[in-house]
Order: sequence, then C-alpha cells, then structure tokens
Amino acid sequence: MKRHHYKEEEYDKFLARALEFMKKKPDACRTRIAKYAGVGLSVLERFESEGKLTLPKPMTKKQVRNKYKWQDTLGKL
Repeated sequence: MKRHHYKEEEYDKFLARALEFMKKKPDACRTRIAKYAGVGLSVLERFESEGKLTLPKPMTKKQVRNKYKWQDTLGKL
C-alpha cells in the first residue's frame, strides 16, 4: 500500500492552486508554481505524469541568467 502525506482533498487543492497560478503567470518557473501551490516540485511532477497538468520545461542556466537584470539590481548597491 502506498503511503501518502496528504488526503485526496488536499491534493485537489494543491492542483487547483497550481493551475490557478499557471493561468495568472504563464511564464513562471516550476519552482515558483510549486511554492505557490504549497507542495514540493516532486508532487507537481507526479501530477504531470498522471496527466493532470502540464508543467513548463525546466529553465536552462542561460535562461535564468537572462531573466533577471543583474546590472540594475547590483547597480543600486
């Protein structure tokens, strides 16, 4: 028997929150979606494997670097 940390109703809430956040912010990374939903990324990946949602592809290091304007942030120091 597989052990679960949450009840099925709680998993439904996590899924609803993740879908809501992805609708509001379609360019959000996977980690931000997981934080907003209140669960770890592995739970969302399991939802994806079950076909309940589609997560965005993981960002490459170059995409992460280009997403934030470090010169503006560090220039204010």
